[in-house]
Amino acid sequence: MTSHMQILQTYKKLYNFLIELIFPIQCLECSKEKTWLCKECFKKLEPKLAMHCVFCESKTTYGETCTTCKPKYALDGAIACIPYSNKLIQTLIHNWKYNSIKEITKYLALFVKLSVQQAQTEARKSSSKILEQGISKLDLTHTIEIPPILLNEPIIIVPTPLHKNKLKERGFNQSELLAKLLVENNPKWQIKNIIQRTKKTTAQASLHGVDRITNIQDAFTISEQINDIRGKHIIIIDDVITTGNTTNAMAMLLKRSYAKSVWALTICYGHPL
Repeated sequence: MTSHMQILQTYKKLYNFLIELIFPIQCLECSKEKTWLCKECFKKLEPKLAMHCVFCESKTTYGETCTTCKPKYALDGAIACIPYSNKLIQTLIHNWKYNSIKEITKYLALFVKLSVQQAQTEARKSSSKILEQGISKLDLTHTIEIPPILLNEPIIIVPTPLHKNKLKERGFNQSELLAKLLVENNPKWQIKNIIQRTKKTTAQASLHGVDRITNIQDAFTISEQINDIRGKHIIIIDDVITTGNTTNAMAMLLKRSYAKSVWALTICYGHPL
């Protein structure tokens, strides 16, 4: 057994050597060697959170679904960290998903963590200002839809699932990889793969308008018992949010199982320019 393992390790080292020889690891921004994103270029990724309703893009305080759209959608809001028009984030996500460079996950997870920390700091500041003006903490939570993730509440993390064919083709679910790194050292966050994608869909990015809605219709099923979701705060993890149709389809299932709230947390938002 030991000899067999040693042979496998030798082959793995040889494989990695050949891959690095043919496709050398270098910063995807400046070509510095031995890293997919150097420290200097990582600093170029500055959080610019989407402070608007994902469905109509009207301005909101924390990215919550606006009062006009709220009756029509199950998703309570989305925290998205940077516009997809950012060229560096486009490069990272493209290589992560389509060139299967799983190592990029750590850079994206760190960026999302830093973005959430910034949002938490800003939320505390804005809440303090409102409280100074005389509104009570109880009134504050009823007046403004504050994301549970910014209040340090216990949260169930749900990665957006891939269809089994897509998973086989890509080799990994990028949302699940991201989720695993996000929950590290955070005892209040728990991953549950409670939603499955049972319908093979066309890539949402290639569709427009009503086609996006029909494409995702009946694409998901939920496997968890209602009692495991009832009264819980849920965060759906994905890489990009555009119209919100995919996350809203998942949110509908979760709300039917009596989830207390359902938000999305994504790396970026909007369309590439």
